[in-house]
Amino acid sequence: MTSADASALAGALMARAPTPHSRWLTASDEPALQDLLRARYGDTYAYRNFYAPGGLASLWDSGSLVSLGEYDDDGRLVSHTGLLLHAGRDYAESGLSLIHPHRRSAMTRDEHVAMWSHVLGVLAAHVGHLHQHTSTLHPRAQRYARQYMRAAPIGLVIDYTTGERLIGIDSSDAPMQALAMTTVLRPRVGAAPRHLPAGPWFGWLADICGGLGGGPCLAAPVVDEHVGLVFGTADWNPALQLARRVVVGVGPATSLAPARVDLVQLPVGDASLVARGAGVLQRAGYVPVGVRPGETDDAIVWQHLPDRAAAVASAARAVLAGETIKELFRGWSERCAPTS
Repeated sequence: MTSADASALAGALMARAPTPHSRWLTASDEPALQDLLRARYGDTYAYRNFYAPGGLASLWDSGSLVSLGEYDDDGRLVSHTGLLLHAGRDYAESGLSLIHPHRRSAMTRDEHVAMWSHVLGVLAAHVGHLHQHTSTLHPRAQRYARQYMRAAPIGLVIDYTTGERLIGIDSSDAPMQALAMTTVLRPRVGAAPRHLPAGPWFGWLADICGGLGGGPCLAAPVVDEHVGLVFGTADWNPALQLARRVVVGVGPATSLAPARVDLVQLPVGDASLVARGAGVLQRAGYVPVGVRPGETDDAIVWQHLPDRAAAVASAARAVLAGETIKELFRGWSERCAPTS
């Protein structure tokens, strides 16, 4: 998706209000969205620039963020979902999902269905997936994403944020976990196999891949070599202190220099790269935490978690709602806890 495509996508989304109780936000709505943000998070939200005058409006003006707001019959903002559009990427992201703790929705179930039918239909003409990270302290948001956004759980991110507090939900100052979810907007054509590392993680990763459709999962025996990894795409989120890198090959051994939340994506299309890359990552203290589907190739997501028992204990503090989500976490923790 080029910059022109991203601009065209923003225009297509905002061409009309999806339902009578929803509309796209503009610069004049910034104070209302900031009030909603404070009602949900107080002053603890990690993206500090969203509180500043013009912080949200500048993103709307650039076209990198479009914001869908739900309003009640009195014209008050009840909830919000942001869609982040990335030039040069084959996906969009859903984020800044907020529900006011004290205002009631006026939308019917049919309106929610109609709203997301419109949004997902427009997105599907431009990108293959809609990714999101949903706080595991917010089970309602998880259920909503599954019911209306057709989002499937694809993994976890351990200690995703620090210092955030959700008002109206029993939480603490401990790090907040994230449930990674994705909506498949354009099912992949063809059935190329996915190569996953043989061993204790194979079944857990294969179950996630099975929920996304596509080709079979094949086991790649892990090779323990003292080589390094060559990275391509790299994303850095300063608000979360989160890095996301994509492995494109192996090379001379180098230090990985992990971030606070360090995520490495290992593409599954090349059996040799999976076998060798998995060995390097395991030795460096990385653990599989999920799958990241792509338009042409999926990737295993690894997170730097050298103290695995501590990571499991931290993730276990989250409120995990829904049997599928509980099973996802249970399967991960059973494989992660015995090793250190």
